[in-house]
Amino acid sequence: MALVFSSGSATSGPRSASKILNAARDVLSAQGYPALTIEAVAAAAGVGKTTIYRWWPSKEALVADALAEIFRADEIPDLGDTHAELRQAVDMTIDNYTNEDMATALPALAASLLPHPELMTRFRETFLHRKRENIAAALHRGIQRGDLPDDLDTDLVQDIWAGTILYRRLMTGSPLDTDLAEHLVQLTTKAPPLLPRRESPRTSR
Repeated sequence: MALVFSSGSATSGPRSASKILNAARDVLSAQGYPALTIEAVAAAAGVGKTTIYRWWPSKEALVADALAEIFRADEIPDLGDTHAELRQAVDMTIDNYTNEDMATALPALAASLLPHPELMTRFRETFLHRKRENIAAALHRGIQRGDLPDDLDTDLVQDIWAGTILYRRLMTGSPLDTDLAEHLVQLTTKAPPLLPRRESPRTSR
């Protein structure tokens, strides 16, 4: 995945950039997001702080890129089976939020970016847009097959999936298993009248 937060100079040292991103994930796993510092990442990567700051303007930008590399945003293949395609989409979402680094760092990272609108916009582009577009494509195929209603709100479906998974992961500790995956798919395929498309456009995506 491209380094959306870094400057163009990062492309001149891909090995160093990769080493820094790996080091950021290692420090994140060992110390957690609040304790992660540029100094710690620089020491782990064997580079100077100035090298990191040349490519990433802040800790938040560095961690966002480090997490983006392990965040799955796969295309959902056309299997000719809406249930099977949506199950792949839900499984991918569960995989993302059961990743230890992702689950613990992502909420804190998002909160720290809120005062910085430009970085928050890039953060959303990095983590959300490609994944949501790919899942929306699978949902639209289901609509075209007649398996889902024409007015299905594909954004709301994804909000429900991700919100449920992340809430269970961080708050309740309820299992993120095959039963949950099936229930989330069935919520979409068997109870579509509960999920009509919203009249106002979603401007945050």
